[in-house]
Amino acid sequence: MIRRLFIKDFAIIRQLAIDINNGLTVITGETGAGKSIILKSLGIALGGKQDKLDVRSGQDKTVVEVELTVDGKEKIFRRLIYKSGRTRSFIDDEPIIEMDFRNSVLSLADFHGQHEQQYIMDASTHIYFLDSFCNSEDLVKKIGNTFSESRQIIQDLNQAIELQTDAENRKELLQFQIQEIQLINPQIDEDIILGKEFKRLNHVEELVSTVQNLNQSLTEHDHSIYQQLASALNELNRLSKYDDSLKPYIESIDQASISIQDASAGMIQYVESFELDQDHLQKVEERLYAIESLKRKYGGSIASVQSFIQEAENEMNQLKGLDSKIADLELEKELLITRYQKLADQINAIRTKFSLKIASQIETEMVQLNMAGSKFEVRIHQQEDSQSAIQFQNKLVKYGEKGYDQVEFFLSANPGEPPKPLTKVASGGEVSRIMLAIKSVLKKSDPVETLVFDEIDSGLSGQAADKVAEALLKLSKDKQVICITHLPQIALRANHHLYIHKKTINEQTSVNAVYLDNKEKVQAIAELFSGERVTEEGLTSTKKFMDQALG
Repeated sequence: MIRRLFIKDFAIIRQLAIDINNGLTVITGETGAGKSIILKSLGIALGGKQDKLDVRSGQDKTVVEVELTVDGKEKIFRRLIYKSGRTRSFIDDEPIIEMDFRNSVLSLADFHGQHEQQYIMDASTHIYFLDSFCNSEDLVKKIGNTFSESRQIIQDLNQAIELQTDAENRKELLQFQIQEIQLINPQIDEDIILGKEFKRLNHVEELVSTVQNLNQSLTEHDHSIYQQLASALNELNRLSKYDDSLKPYIESIDQASISIQDASAGMIQYVESFELDQDHLQKVEERLYAIESLKRKYGGSIASVQSFIQEAENEMNQLKGLDSKIADLELEKELLITRYQKLADQINAIRTKFSLKIASQIETEMVQLNMAGSKFEVRIHQQEDSQSAIQFQNKLVKYGEKGYDQVEFFLSANPGEPPKPLTKVASGGEVSRIMLAIKSVLKKSDPVETLVFDEIDSGLSGQAADKVAEALLKLSKDKQVICITHLPQIALRANHHLYIHKKTINEQTSVNAVYLDNKEKVQAIAELFSGERVTEEGLTSTKKFMDQALG
Protein backbone atom coordinates (compact mmCIF):
# COMPACT_ATOMS: atom_id res chain seq x y z
CA MET A 1 0.00 0.00 0.00
CA ILE A 2 1.17 3.53 -0.82
CA ARG A 3 1.50 5.72 2.28
CA ARG A 4 3.01 8.95 1.03
CA LEU A 5 4.06 10.70 -2.18
CA PHE A 6 6.70 13.43 -2.28
CA ILE A 7 7.36 15.55 -5.38
CA LYS A 8 9.95 18.26 -5.89
CA ASP A 9 10.60 20.35 -9.03
CA PHE A 10 8.46 18.16 -11.28
CA ALA A 11 6.81 19.98 -14.22
CA ILE A 12 4.83 22.85 -12.65
CA ILE A 13 5.08 21.39 -9.13
CA ARG A 14 7.63 23.14 -6.93
CA GLN A 15 7.23 20.88 -3.90
CA LEU A 16 4.34 18.71 -2.75
CA ALA A 17 3.86 15.99 -0.14
CA ILE A 18 0.65 13.94 -0.14
CA ASP A 19 -0.38 11.25 2.35
CA ILE A 20 -2.25 8.42 0.60
CA ASN A 21 -5.00 6.59 2.48
CA ASN A 22 -6.51 3.13 2.18
CA GLY A 23 -9.83 2.61 0.45
CA LEU A 24 -11.07 4.70 -2.47
CA THR A 25 -9.43 8.08 -3.03
CA VAL A 26 -10.70 10.33 -5.81
CA ILE A 27 -8.72 13.22 -7.22
CA THR A 28 -10.58 16.20 -8.65
CA GLY A 29 -9.69 19.77 -9.50
CA GLU A 30 -9.83 22.41 -12.14
CA THR A 31 -8.55 21.68 -15.63
CA GLY A 32 -4.77 22.03 -15.82
CA ALA A 33 -4.34 22.05 -12.06
CA GLY A 34 -1.90 19.15 -12.17
CA LYS A 35 -3.99 16.05 -11.44
CA SER A 36 -2.40 13.93 -14.17
CA ILE A 37 1.02 15.37 -13.32
CA ILE A 38 0.66 13.99 -9.80
CA LEU A 39 -0.24 10.53 -11.11
CA LYS A 40 2.60 10.71 -13.61
CA SER A 41 5.10 11.52 -10.86
CA LEU A 42 3.72 8.60 -8.83
CA GLY A 43 4.19 6.33 -11.84
CA ILE A 44 7.76 7.50 -12.35
CA ALA A 45 8.53 6.94 -8.67
CA LEU A 46 7.40 3.35 -9.21
CA GLY A 47 9.55 2.63 -12.24
CA GLY A 48 7.66 4.40 -15.04
CA LYS A 49 9.29 6.07 -18.02
CA GLN A 50 10.87 9.41 -17.24
CA ASP A 51 11.86 12.38 -19.38
CA LYS A 52 14.34 15.16 -18.75
CA LEU A 53 11.60 17.57 -19.85
CA ASP A 54 9.78 16.68 -16.60
CA VAL A 55 12.38 18.71 -14.66
CA ARG A 56 10.84 22.03 -13.62
CA SER A 57 12.14 25.01 -15.55
CA GLY A 58 15.26 26.53 -13.99
CA GLN A 59 16.11 23.46 -11.87
CA ASP A 60 18.84 20.83 -12.27
CA LYS A 61 16.85 17.79 -11.20
CA THR A 62 13.47 16.39 -10.17
CA VAL A 63 12.88 14.27 -7.05
CA VAL A 64 9.94 11.85 -6.87
CA GLU A 65 9.60 9.63 -3.82
CA VAL A 66 6.97 7.20 -2.62
CA GLU A 67 6.70 5.49 0.75
CA LEU A 68 4.94 2.11 0.78
CA THR A 69 4.16 -0.76 3.06
CA VAL A 70 5.55 -3.90 1.42
CA ASP A 71 5.07 -7.25 3.19
CA GLY A 72 4.45 -5.43 6.46
CA LYS A 73 7.59 -3.28 6.19
CA GLU A 74 7.90 0.40 5.36
CA LYS A 75 10.05 1.04 2.28
CA ILE A 76 10.98 4.22 0.42
CA PHE A 77 11.44 4.28 -3.36
CA ARG A 78 13.07 7.39 -4.77
CA ARG A 79 14.12 8.51 -8.25
CA LEU A 80 16.15 11.52 -9.30
CA ILE A 81 15.74 12.81 -12.86
CA TYR A 82 18.45 15.20 -14.03
CA LYS A 83 18.15 17.87 -16.66
CA SER A 84 20.93 16.06 -18.56
CA GLY A 85 18.64 13.04 -18.93
CA ARG A 86 20.44 10.90 -16.35
CA THR A 87 18.35 9.04 -13.75
CA ARG A 88 19.32 7.63 -10.36
CA SER A 89 17.16 5.29 -8.30
CA PHE A 90 17.19 4.41 -4.60
CA ILE A 91 15.44 1.96 -2.29
CA ASP A 92 15.65 2.94 1.38
CA ASP A 93 18.45 5.41 0.51
CA GLU A 94 20.52 2.65 -1.09
CA PRO A 95 21.41 3.26 -4.78
CA ILE A 96 20.24 0.53 -7.15
CA ILE A 97 20.61 -0.02 -10.89
CA GLU A 98 17.58 0.82 -13.02
CA MET A 99 16.74 -2.74 -14.08
CA ASP A 100 16.77 -4.03 -10.50
CA PHE A 101 14.71 -1.03 -9.37
CA ARG A 102 12.02 -1.69 -11.99
CA ASN A 103 11.90 -5.39 -11.10
CA SER A 104 11.45 -4.47 -7.43
CA VAL A 105 8.44 -2.21 -8.09
CA LEU A 106 6.85 -4.26 -10.89
CA SER A 107 3.84 -5.49 -8.92
CA LEU A 108 3.44 -2.69 -6.36
CA ALA A 109 0.87 -0.67 -8.31
CA ASP A 110 -1.14 -0.81 -11.53
CA PHE A 111 -1.54 2.39 -13.54
CA HIS A 112 -4.52 2.17 -15.87
CA GLY A 113 -4.44 4.55 -18.76
CA GLN A 114 -0.68 4.05 -19.14
CA HIS A 115 -0.05 0.80 -21.00
CA GLU A 116 3.59 0.44 -20.11
CA GLN A 117 2.82 0.11 -16.39
CA GLN A 118 -0.13 -2.26 -16.46
CA TYR A 119 0.82 -5.58 -14.94
CA ILE A 120 -2.08 -7.34 -16.57
CA MET A 121 -1.27 -5.80 -19.96
CA ASP A 122 1.72 -8.15 -20.09
CA ALA A 123 0.38 -11.32 -21.76
CA SER A 124 2.89 -13.47 -19.87
CA THR A 125 1.05 -12.67 -16.61
CA HIS A 126 -2.34 -13.92 -17.81
CA ILE A 127 -1.60 -17.51 -16.83
CA TYR A 128 -0.88 -16.31 -13.25
CA PHE A 129 -4.30 -14.66 -13.00
CA LEU A 130 -6.09 -17.71 -14.38
CA ASP A 131 -4.30 -20.11 -12.03
CA SER A 132 -5.05 -17.86 -9.06
CA PHE A 133 -8.72 -17.74 -10.05
CA CYS A 134 -8.67 -21.56 -10.26
CA ASN A 135 -6.98 -21.83 -6.83
CA SER A 136 -4.48 -24.18 -8.46
CA GLU A 137 -1.24 -22.64 -7.21
CA ASP A 138 -0.25 -25.83 -5.33
CA LEU A 139 -0.70 -27.95 -8.44
CA VAL A 140 1.29 -25.45 -10.51
CA LYS A 141 4.04 -25.55 -7.88
CA LYS A 142 4.22 -29.36 -8.20
CA ILE A 143 4.48 -28.99 -11.97
CA GLY A 144 7.29 -26.46 -11.58
CA ASN A 145 9.22 -28.72 -9.19
CA THR A 146 8.77 -31.72 -11.49
CA PHE A 147 9.88 -29.66 -14.47
CA SER A 148 13.02 -28.52 -12.64
CA GLU A 149 13.86 -32.07 -11.56
CA SER A 150 13.34 -33.46 -15.06
CA ARG A 151 15.42 -30.69 -16.61
CA GLN A 152 18.30 -31.51 -14.25
CA ILE A 153 18.00 -35.24 -14.95
CA ILE A 154 17.94 -34.61 -18.71
CA GLN A 155 21.04 -32.43 -18.38
CA ASP A 156 22.83 -35.16 -16.39
CA LEU A 157 21.72 -37.79 -18.91
CA ASN A 158 22.95 -35.77 -21.88
CA GLN A 159 26.29 -35.25 -20.21
CA ALA A 160 26.57 -38.97 -19.47
CA ILE A 161 25.67 -39.89 -23.07
CA GLU A 162 28.20 -37.37 -24.38
CA LEU A 163 30.84 -38.89 -22.12
CA GLN A 164 29.89 -42.36 -23.29
CA THR A 165 30.29 -41.31 -26.93
CA ASP A 166 33.92 -40.41 -26.28
CA ALA A 167 34.37 -42.95 -23.50
CA GLU A 168 36.46 -45.49 -25.43
CA ASN A 169 38.96 -42.92 -26.68
CA ARG A 170 39.04 -41.33 -23.26
CA LYS A 171 39.57 -44.66 -21.52
CA GLU A 172 42.44 -45.51 -23.88
CA LEU A 173 44.11 -42.19 -23.13
CA LEU A 174 43.62 -42.54 -19.39
CA GLN A 175 44.89 -46.11 -19.46
CA PHE A 176 48.03 -45.03 -21.33
CA GLN A 177 48.66 -42.19 -18.87
CA ILE A 178 48.11 -44.41 -15.84
CA GLN A 179 50.44 -47.12 -17.19
CA GLU A 180 53.07 -44.54 -18.12
CA ILE A 181 53.12 -43.21 -14.56
CA GLN A 182 52.89 -46.64 -12.93
CA LEU A 183 55.80 -47.92 -15.04
CA ILE A 184 58.13 -45.27 -13.64
CA ASN A 185 56.39 -44.97 -10.27
CA PRO A 186 58.31 -41.91 -9.04
CA GLN A 187 58.65 -41.39 -5.28
CA ILE A 188 58.53 -38.10 -3.43
CA ASP A 189 61.99 -36.34 -3.50
CA GLU A 190 63.42 -39.07 -5.74
CA ASP A 191 64.25 -36.45 -8.37
CA ILE A 192 66.31 -34.49 -5.82
CA ILE A 193 68.21 -37.58 -4.66
CA LEU A 194 68.89 -38.74 -8.22
CA GLY A 195 70.05 -35.27 -9.22
CA LYS A 196 72.72 -35.31 -6.57
CA GLU A 197 73.79 -38.84 -7.51
CA PHE A 198 73.98 -37.87 -11.18
CA LYS A 199 76.26 -34.92 -10.43
CA ARG A 200 78.60 -37.11 -8.38
CA LEU A 201 78.80 -39.92 -10.92
CA ASN A 202 79.13 -37.54 -13.83
CA HIS A 203 82.30 -36.01 -12.26
CA VAL A 204 83.88 -39.18 -10.83
CA GLU A 205 87.16 -38.94 -12.82
CA GLU A 206 87.72 -35.36 -11.75
CA LEU A 207 86.94 -36.23 -8.15
CA VAL A 208 89.37 -39.23 -8.07
CA SER A 209 92.21 -37.45 -9.88
CA THR A 210 92.01 -34.35 -7.70
CA VAL A 211 91.80 -36.30 -4.46
CA GLN A 212 94.79 -38.45 -5.48
CA ASN A 213 96.86 -35.35 -6.26
CA LEU A 214 95.92 -33.80 -2.94
CA ASN A 215 96.91 -36.99 -1.15
CA GLN A 216 100.33 -36.94 -2.86
CA SER A 217 100.83 -33.39 -1.61
CA LEU A 218 99.81 -34.30 1.89
CA THR A 219 101.77 -37.51 2.54
CA GLU A 220 103.21 -39.25 -0.50
CA HIS A 221 105.88 -36.90 -1.94
CA ASP A 222 109.37 -36.60 -0.42
CA HIS A 223 108.57 -32.95 0.28
CA SER A 224 105.00 -33.55 1.32
CA ILE A 225 103.37 -31.49 4.00
CA TYR A 226 103.61 -34.43 6.33
CA GLN A 227 107.38 -34.72 5.74
CA GLN A 228 107.85 -31.00 6.30
CA LEU A 229 105.94 -31.16 9.57
CA ALA A 230 108.05 -34.19 10.68
CA SER A 231 111.25 -32.21 9.99
CA ALA A 232 109.91 -29.21 11.90
CA LEU A 233 108.96 -31.48 14.76
CA ASN A 234 112.50 -32.89 14.97
CA GLU A 235 114.02 -29.40 15.09
CA LEU A 236 111.66 -28.25 17.84
CA ASN A 237 112.39 -31.38 19.89
CA ARG A 238 116.06 -30.61 19.62
CA LEU A 239 115.62 -26.95 20.58
CA SER A 240 113.25 -27.72 23.44
CA LYS A 241 116.20 -29.21 25.29
CA TYR A 242 117.40 -25.62 25.61
CA ASP A 243 114.02 -24.00 26.22
CA ASP A 244 110.97 -25.74 27.68
CA SER A 245 108.64 -22.99 26.44
CA LEU A 246 108.76 -24.51 22.93
CA LYS A 247 107.07 -27.75 24.03
CA PRO A 248 103.44 -26.50 23.43
CA TYR A 249 104.31 -25.89 19.77
CA ILE A 250 105.68 -29.40 19.52
CA GLU A 251 102.27 -30.72 20.65
CA SER A 252 100.40 -28.56 18.14
CA ILE A 253 102.56 -29.64 15.23
CA ASP A 254 102.35 -33.25 16.34
CA GLN A 255 98.54 -33.00 16.39
CA ALA A 256 98.53 -31.41 12.93
CA SER A 257 100.72 -34.21 11.63
CA ILE A 258 98.30 -36.82 13.00
CA SER A 259 95.31 -34.97 11.41
CA ILE A 260 97.04 -34.93 8.02
CA GLN A 261 97.72 -38.62 8.26
CA ASP A 262 94.03 -39.26 9.11
CA ALA A 263 92.85 -37.07 6.21
CA SER A 264 95.21 -38.85 3.84
CA ALA A 265 93.95 -42.25 4.96
CA GLY A 266 90.37 -41.09 4.51
CA MET A 267 91.02 -39.80 0.98
CA ILE A 268 92.69 -43.09 0.07
CA GLN A 269 89.53 -44.92 1.21
CA TYR A 270 87.35 -42.39 -0.74
CA VAL A 271 89.32 -43.08 -3.94
CA GLU A 272 89.30 -46.83 -3.39
CA SER A 273 85.49 -46.78 -2.86
CA PHE A 274 84.90 -45.33 -6.34
CA GLU A 275 84.05 -47.71 -9.09
CA LEU A 276 83.60 -45.90 -12.39
CA ASP A 277 80.46 -47.84 -13.44
CA GLN A 278 79.19 -46.28 -16.69
CA ASP A 279 76.16 -48.56 -16.66
CA HIS A 280 75.09 -47.24 -13.26
CA LEU A 281 75.60 -43.65 -14.42
CA GLN A 282 73.45 -44.31 -17.48
CA LYS A 283 70.70 -45.87 -15.38
CA VAL A 284 70.67 -42.88 -13.03
CA GLU A 285 70.57 -40.49 -15.99
CA GLU A 286 67.78 -42.41 -17.74
CA ARG A 287 65.57 -42.59 -14.63
CA LEU A 288 66.15 -38.93 -13.88
CA TYR A 289 65.14 -38.05 -17.44
CA ALA A 290 62.04 -40.27 -17.22
CA ILE A 291 60.93 -38.60 -13.98
CA GLU A 292 61.54 -35.09 -15.40
CA SER A 293 59.49 -36.05 -18.47
CA LEU A 294 56.56 -37.11 -16.28
CA LYS A 295 56.81 -33.88 -14.32
CA ARG A 296 56.62 -31.82 -17.52
CA LYS A 297 53.53 -33.74 -18.70
CA TYR A 298 51.59 -33.90 -15.45
CA GLY A 299 52.03 -30.75 -13.46
CA GLY A 300 55.67 -29.94 -12.79
CA SER A 301 56.33 -31.97 -9.63
CA ILE A 302 56.25 -35.55 -8.40
CA ALA A 303 53.37 -34.59 -6.08
CA SER A 304 51.31 -33.35 -9.05
CA VAL A 305 52.14 -36.56 -10.97
CA GLN A 306 50.83 -38.67 -8.09
CA SER A 307 47.70 -36.45 -7.85
CA PHE A 308 47.10 -36.83 -11.60
CA ILE A 309 47.19 -40.60 -11.53
CA GLN A 310 44.72 -40.66 -8.63
CA GLU A 311 42.27 -38.44 -10.54
CA ALA A 312 42.77 -40.49 -13.70
CA GLU A 313 41.98 -43.71 -11.85
CA ASN A 314 38.81 -42.13 -10.39
CA GLU A 315 37.70 -41.01 -13.85
CA MET A 316 38.37 -44.48 -15.23
CA ASN A 317 36.08 -45.95 -12.57
CA GLN A 318 33.38 -43.42 -13.49
CA LEU A 319 33.67 -44.22 -17.19
CA LYS A 320 33.41 -47.93 -16.47
CA GLY A 321 30.11 -47.23 -14.63
CA LEU A 322 28.60 -45.05 -17.36
CA ASP A 323 26.36 -47.73 -18.82
CA SER A 324 24.75 -48.36 -15.45
CA LYS A 325 24.45 -44.64 -14.74
CA ILE A 326 22.80 -43.94 -18.09
CA ALA A 327 20.30 -46.72 -17.53
CA ASP A 328 19.39 -45.30 -14.11
CA LEU A 329 19.03 -41.77 -15.49
CA GLU A 330 16.87 -42.98 -18.38
CA LEU A 331 14.52 -44.68 -15.93
CA GLU A 332 14.36 -41.61 -13.67
CA LYS A 333 13.70 -39.38 -16.69
CA GLU A 334 10.80 -41.55 -17.83
CA LEU A 335 9.26 -41.51 -14.36
CA LEU A 336 9.50 -37.71 -14.15
CA ILE A 337 8.11 -37.21 -17.66
CA THR A 338 5.17 -39.50 -16.81
CA ARG A 339 4.53 -37.58 -13.60
CA TYR A 340 4.81 -34.24 -15.43
CA GLN A 341 2.43 -35.36 -18.18
CA LYS A 342 -0.17 -36.37 -15.60
CA LEU A 343 0.10 -33.07 -13.69
CA ALA A 344 0.07 -30.98 -16.88
CA ASP A 345 -3.06 -32.78 -18.07
CA GLN A 346 -4.71 -32.06 -14.72
CA ILE A 347 -3.95 -28.33 -14.81
CA ASN A 348 -5.06 -28.11 -18.45
CA ALA A 349 -8.44 -29.58 -17.54
CA ILE A 350 -8.84 -27.16 -14.62
CA ARG A 351 -7.82 -24.14 -16.69
CA THR A 352 -10.16 -25.12 -19.51
CA LYS A 353 -13.07 -25.46 -17.10
CA PHE A 354 -12.49 -22.18 -15.26
CA SER A 355 -11.58 -20.15 -18.35
CA LEU A 356 -15.25 -20.12 -19.35
CA LYS A 357 -16.34 -19.19 -15.84
CA ILE A 358 -13.92 -16.28 -15.51
CA ALA A 359 -14.80 -14.99 -18.98
CA SER A 360 -18.50 -15.06 -18.11
CA GLN A 361 -17.96 -13.14 -14.87
CA ILE A 362 -15.84 -10.47 -16.56
CA GLU A 363 -18.46 -10.02 -19.29
CA THR A 364 -21.09 -9.56 -16.57
CA GLU A 365 -18.93 -6.87 -14.94
CA MET A 366 -18.45 -5.11 -18.28
CA VAL A 367 -22.21 -4.97 -18.81
CA GLN A 368 -22.46 -3.18 -15.47
CA LEU A 369 -19.80 -0.73 -16.68
CA ASN A 370 -21.78 0.41 -19.73
CA MET A 371 -20.02 -2.04 -22.05
CA ALA A 372 -22.97 -4.25 -23.00
CA GLY A 373 -22.20 -6.58 -25.89
CA SER A 374 -18.49 -6.83 -25.04
CA LYS A 375 -16.93 -10.28 -25.31
CA PHE A 376 -14.09 -11.55 -23.14
CA GLU A 377 -12.23 -14.77 -23.83
CA VAL A 378 -9.52 -16.71 -22.04
CA ARG A 379 -7.73 -18.55 -24.80
CA ILE A 380 -5.60 -21.55 -23.98
CA HIS A 381 -3.37 -22.95 -26.67
CA GLN A 382 -0.28 -25.11 -27.07
CA GLN A 383 2.79 -24.73 -29.25
CA GLU A 384 3.96 -27.79 -31.17
CA ASP A 385 7.53 -28.94 -30.62
CA SER A 386 8.82 -32.02 -32.39
CA GLN A 387 11.69 -32.32 -29.90
CA SER A 388 9.41 -32.35 -26.85
CA ALA A 389 8.80 -35.28 -24.52
CA ILE A 390 5.30 -34.06 -23.58
CA GLN A 391 2.18 -34.35 -25.67
CA PHE A 392 -1.28 -32.83 -25.89
CA GLN A 393 -3.98 -34.50 -27.95
CA ASN A 394 -1.38 -36.83 -29.54
CA LYS A 395 0.90 -33.95 -30.59
CA LEU A 396 4.26 -33.15 -29.07
CA VAL A 397 4.11 -29.69 -27.48
CA LYS A 398 6.41 -27.20 -25.81
CA TYR A 399 6.29 -27.32 -22.02
CA GLY A 400 7.70 -25.44 -19.07
CA GLU A 401 7.34 -24.61 -15.39
CA LYS A 402 3.59 -24.08 -15.63
CA GLY A 403 2.68 -26.94 -17.93
CA TYR A 404 2.17 -26.97 -21.67
CA ASP A 405 -0.59 -24.33 -21.76
CA GLN A 406 -0.14 -20.80 -23.02
CA VAL A 407 -2.82 -18.42 -21.80
CA GLU A 408 -3.86 -15.06 -23.20
CA PHE A 409 -6.85 -12.80 -22.63
CA PHE A 410 -8.84 -11.63 -25.68
CA LEU A 411 -11.45 -8.89 -25.85
CA SER A 412 -14.05 -7.44 -28.19
CA ALA A 413 -15.28 -4.13 -26.75
CA ASN A 414 -17.91 -3.62 -29.45
CA PRO A 415 -20.59 -6.01 -30.72
CA GLY A 416 -19.76 -7.58 -34.07
CA GLU A 417 -15.99 -7.10 -33.72
CA PRO A 418 -13.84 -10.24 -33.37
CA PRO A 419 -11.95 -10.53 -30.07
CA LYS A 420 -8.37 -9.24 -30.12
CA PRO A 421 -5.50 -9.73 -27.69
CA LEU A 422 -6.05 -7.61 -24.59
CA THR A 423 -2.55 -6.20 -25.01
CA LYS A 424 -3.60 -4.68 -28.35
CA VAL A 425 -6.62 -2.78 -26.97
CA ALA A 426 -6.44 1.01 -27.31
CA SER A 427 -5.64 3.10 -24.24
CA GLY A 428 -7.99 5.56 -22.55
CA GLY A 429 -11.13 5.34 -20.48
CA GLU A 430 -12.32 2.23 -22.28
CA VAL A 431 -9.23 0.32 -21.25
CA SER A 432 -9.61 1.55 -17.69
CA ARG A 433 -13.17 0.24 -17.51
CA ILE A 434 -12.09 -3.08 -19.01
CA MET A 435 -9.35 -3.30 -16.43
CA LEU A 436 -11.82 -2.37 -13.70
CA ALA A 437 -14.01 -5.30 -14.74
CA ILE A 438 -11.05 -7.67 -14.77
CA LYS A 439 -9.74 -6.36 -11.46
CA SER A 440 -13.19 -6.73 -9.88
CA VAL A 441 -13.31 -10.42 -10.82
CA LEU A 442 -9.65 -11.16 -10.14
CA LYS A 443 -9.09 -8.92 -7.12
CA LYS A 444 -8.34 -11.79 -4.75
CA SER A 445 -5.79 -13.32 -7.09
CA ASP A 446 -4.18 -10.06 -8.22
CA PRO A 447 -0.85 -9.51 -6.38
CA VAL A 448 -0.99 -5.74 -6.95
CA GLU A 449 -2.33 -3.93 -3.87
CA THR A 450 -2.71 -0.42 -5.35
CA LEU A 451 -4.73 0.46 -8.44
CA VAL A 452 -4.51 3.88 -10.08
CA PHE A 453 -7.16 4.82 -12.65
CA ASP A 454 -6.88 7.76 -15.03
CA GLU A 455 -9.67 8.67 -17.46
CA ILE A 456 -11.86 5.90 -16.08
CA ASP A 457 -14.99 8.04 -16.55
CA SER A 458 -14.31 8.92 -20.18
CA GLY A 459 -17.59 8.72 -22.14
CA LEU A 460 -19.66 7.71 -19.12
CA SER A 461 -22.84 9.19 -17.73
CA GLY A 462 -26.02 8.29 -15.94
CA GLN A 463 -26.51 4.73 -14.82
CA ALA A 464 -23.18 3.56 -16.30
CA ALA A 465 -21.35 6.13 -14.16
CA ASP A 466 -23.20 4.88 -11.08
CA LYS A 467 -22.12 1.32 -11.88
CA VAL A 468 -18.50 2.34 -12.33
CA ALA A 469 -18.65 4.13 -8.98
CA GLU A 470 -20.13 1.08 -7.29
CA ALA A 471 -17.46 -1.17 -8.85
CA LEU A 472 -14.66 1.11 -7.69
CA LEU A 473 -16.01 1.28 -4.15
CA LYS A 474 -16.43 -2.50 -4.04
CA LEU A 475 -12.91 -3.00 -5.37
CA SER A 476 -11.52 -0.62 -2.72
CA LYS A 477 -12.65 -3.01 0.01
CA ASP A 478 -9.72 -5.25 -0.92
CA LYS A 479 -7.40 -2.83 -2.75
CA GLN A 480 -6.11 0.69 -2.38
CA VAL A 481 -7.78 2.58 -5.26
CA ILE A 482 -6.77 6.04 -6.52
CA CYS A 483 -8.84 7.59 -9.26
CA ILE A 484 -8.91 10.88 -11.19
CA THR A 485 -12.52 11.59 -12.01
CA HIS A 486 -14.80 14.22 -13.48
CA LEU A 487 -17.97 12.40 -12.47
CA PRO A 488 -19.86 13.37 -9.29
CA GLN A 489 -21.27 9.82 -9.12
CA ILE A 490 -17.77 8.51 -8.45
CA ALA A 491 -16.55 11.39 -6.29
CA LEU A 492 -19.43 11.26 -3.84
CA ARG A 493 -18.81 7.56 -3.06
CA ALA A 494 -15.12 8.01 -2.29
CA ASN A 495 -13.67 7.43 1.16
CA HIS A 496 -11.25 10.30 0.58
CA HIS A 497 -11.47 13.31 -1.72
CA LEU A 498 -8.20 14.96 -2.77
CA TYR A 499 -8.62 18.34 -4.42
CA ILE A 500 -5.88 19.77 -6.66
CA HIS A 501 -5.63 23.45 -7.48
CA LYS A 502 -2.94 25.82 -8.64
CA LYS A 503 -2.24 29.49 -8.25
CA THR A 504 0.15 31.96 -9.82
CA ILE A 505 1.88 34.69 -7.82
CA ASN A 506 4.49 36.97 -9.39
CA GLU A 507 4.54 34.74 -12.47
CA GLN A 508 5.39 31.73 -10.28
CA THR A 509 2.95 28.80 -10.41
CA SER A 510 2.45 26.47 -7.46
CA VAL A 511 0.28 23.35 -7.12
CA ASN A 512 -1.52 22.46 -3.89
CA ALA A 513 -3.31 19.27 -2.85
CA VAL A 514 -5.72 19.10 0.10
CA TYR A 515 -8.14 16.53 1.43
CA LEU A 516 -11.67 17.91 1.65
CA ASP A 517 -13.92 17.73 4.69
CA ASN A 518 -17.62 16.97 4.27
CA LYS A 519 -18.60 20.58 3.65
CA GLU A 520 -15.80 21.14 1.15
CA LYS A 521 -16.66 17.85 -0.53
CA VAL A 522 -20.23 19.06 -1.19
CA GLN A 523 -18.85 22.20 -2.84
CA ALA A 524 -16.39 20.21 -5.01
CA ILE A 525 -19.01 17.70 -6.14
CA ALA A 526 -21.44 20.52 -6.91
CA GLU A 527 -18.76 21.97 -9.19
CA LEU A 528 -18.60 18.63 -10.99
CA PHE A 529 -22.36 18.79 -11.52
CA SER A 530 -22.61 22.36 -12.70
CA GLY A 531 -19.10 23.72 -13.34
CA GLU A 532 -17.20 26.28 -11.28
CA ARG A 533 -20.26 28.54 -10.78
CA VAL A 534 -22.21 26.90 -7.96
CA THR A 535 -25.52 28.25 -6.64
CA GLU A 536 -27.20 27.60 -3.30
CA GLU A 537 -29.77 25.53 -5.14
CA GLY A 538 -26.94 23.50 -6.68
CA LEU A 539 -25.39 22.89 -3.25
CA THR A 540 -28.75 21.77 -1.84
CA SER A 541 -29.33 19.41 -4.77
CA THR A 542 -25.80 18.01 -4.44
CA LYS A 543 -26.22 17.34 -0.71
CA LYS A 544 -29.54 15.63 -1.35
CA PHE A 545 -28.01 13.54 -4.11
CA MET A 546 -25.12 12.54 -1.82
CA ASP A 547 -27.50 11.53 0.97
CA GLN A 548 -29.46 9.35 -1.45
CA ALA A 549 -26.35 7.74 -2.92
CA LEU A 550 -24.78 7.02 0.43
CA GLY A 551 -27.99 5.70 1.88
